[in-house]
Amino acid sequence: MAETLAERMGQEGNDVYILADKALPRKSKGISLHRFYRSPRKGESFEKLLRSLSPNCVIFAGNHYMSGAHEEESDKDVTLLAQSLRTAVAFPQVKFILLSSTEVYGNTGGKAAETAECAAVSERGVRFIREEQLLDIYRKQHGMDAVVLRASQLYADRLREDGDDFLSRIFSAAIRAESRMPNDVFQPLHVSDLVDAVKRVMEDGKEHVYNVCGSAEVFSKRLYQLACMQENLPEQAVRWEDPGCVTLADSGRIRQELGWGNFRNLEEQMQRGQITYERVPAKGRKKKKWTIPSDVRQMAENLLLFEVFFVLNSLCGSHDLFSQIDWLMIYVILISISYNIYQSALAAVLASGAYLYGQNLSILEMTTFYSYADTVQAFMQYVSLGLLVSYTVSTLKQDAWSVRLDLDMLKEEYEDLKAINEENVLIKNEYEERLLTSKTGFPKLYDLISRLMVQEPDRILMETMQVISELVRTDTVAVYQGQAGSPWLRLVGALGDSSVMDGKSWNLSNFPRIYDAVVRGELYQGELGSGEPAVVLPIVCREVPEAVILIKTLPYECETLYHVNILKTMSLLLRDSMEKALQYEELSRETHYVKDTDVLKAEAFRKRVLLAEEKAEKSMAEYCLVELVYSGSLAAAAAVVSHRLRVADCLGTDGEGKLFALLNNTGSENLEHLQKRLSACGVNARLVSDGLAGA
Repeated sequence: MAETLAERMGQEGNDVYILADKALPRKSKGISLHRFYRSPRKGESFEKLLRSLSPNCVIFAGNHYMSGAHEEESDKDVTLLAQSLRTAVAFPQVKFILLSSTEVYGNTGGKAAETAECAAVSERGVRFIREEQLLDIYRKQHGMDAVVLRASQLYADRLREDGDDFLSRIFSAAIRAESRMPNDVFQPLHVSDLVDAVKRVMEDGKEHVYNVCGSAEVFSKRLYQLACMQENLPEQAVRWEDPGCVTLADSGRIRQELGWGNFRNLEEQMQRGQITYERVPAKGRKKKKWTIPSDVRQMAENLLLFEVFFVLNSLCGSHDLFSQIDWLMIYVILISISYNIYQSALAAVLASGAYLYGQNLSILEMTTFYSYADTVQAFMQYVSLGLLVSYTVSTLKQDAWSVRLDLDMLKEEYEDLKAINEENVLIKNEYEERLLTSKTGFPKLYDLISRLMVQEPDRILMETMQVISELVRTDTVAVYQGQAGSPWLRLVGALGDSSVMDGKSWNLSNFPRIYDAVVRGELYQGELGSGEPAVVLPIVCREVPEAVILIKTLPYECETLYHVNILKTMSLLLRDSMEKALQYEELSRETHYVKDTDVLKAEAFRKRVLLAEEKAEKSMAEYCLVELVYSGSLAAAAAVVSHRLRVADCLGTDGEGKLFALLNNTGSENLEHLQKRLSACGVNARLVSDGLAGA
């Protein structure tokens, strides 16, 4: 769990400091920045360490959190929590998250919510109740920002025979062929999903207690059967007893408020063989061997070899052939190759002494250089050749060690790159499979986009809201229109009142990053908790943003790379569709518009009104139809009025000289302001109450 948390937080640029009794078993892959500190035994040291780290959040799990059963040693976690709380009180800005268990609810009927009474009947549940009560005392007395996260039964992808978690115990029971087991019901939760819940509570948790549980319920009997199948074991006749104290809990609060949802299903993972079980090798107790220090051992070996070659040199001194061999020189070279430079120097001294002994000389007898030149030369040969060979061998060994070190680093980098490549290939294959076969893949996308291949820009924008709502399963979609160079956007339609930003007009100058993305025509993803929409998708035609699609919120299961790529693909298709529709309007302008004006002819205007009525019936946008009473020519009146209408509005005629204005996304109660502006220009606006029939 600590590894997963460190990697997840490190991927987002956070520093993670792990305080534990032992370091992580695996090396960091370089994608996360975390440091390990051994838990201090004294409160003062703990406070100094925490002060030096200056964390924003402290997550307390204890040393026995993953254990599925209660042990006497696990009571020490309560003492450790008290020490942690006493230290954390000095840092009021720190958020404190206590990882607890759903066993605090005891045996309750149905699924227990966060408001249910804590009445644990197991020792493990009682321990967590004690921890929560201790946290509650500090919260009330010192005003700590503290959250309790109660989790259901946890599991990981790697299990061990000596593991304490519930799944490892079930595998061990299958291997040992136990005859009696309680048929408990579990809500298995993967540690990665718990880490994701911790991250969401850390950033946006406002309540004091959250439940986080697996969605799928599974009985011990079913897990036992899957364990036997995976380990190729015959299923034994087990007497399944009544369930023990395993509480079912409801995690609706964290799903609704923080958008959390677990994605791993234990039963499916076991069926696909994604859970591995490692058996502990049987090792007999070995007596501790007494080892000789390497320096002493090398010294003894050196002296032993010297004795051997000294004997050879003495025995072969009278032999005609073997006396020509310098046995002492061979000894010096052999030591220089096999050992370090210190042993080589010792060998040179020993060889020189043996040479003097063979010549019946003493070092004190050597009074002149010329009389004993041969002896001095022999000394120099032993010393110089021994040291030279030893230095050369040492240099070569150092070079070889550096090469091996580089090779090990390359192997480690290769394994990391291989793992990254395998993960990328897995993502690619999953993406391709979803594209081709899933309900939101290309078949569905083609069916949806075919609804957009029309020649009317307004209908394209209306259909876009429904298409995106089906793609990403949300009803918070809105479409805005804007003008080149202006940060103001006008609302065209929305699926609901909760879909819009700042009413019917949205000023992007308040969101400079969104405005820059819209100008560049790039998809923008909002930051959680910043007040920004989840996704802003501009539709750029001819380097001008013709429309902006707003997705205010996304369900958590749609906040994936797959759905982002789907939206990007859809933006390209929408751009092509809008460009064709705009091009069609330009080519058919003489057919649809009164000559030299922006006034739609009767039939084209009737289609616009019908489309506005359709949007109103679907509660996407209201509309208002007004008749404009003017004096003078139609073209002159249209020129005056068009400057006072918004980009989403349009002018039309009934073919008999009457001029109308269709005000999209404007109700009749908002007509008074426009009437005043038009009356100042000599144009009166009269509401057409009977809609299209009146026009």
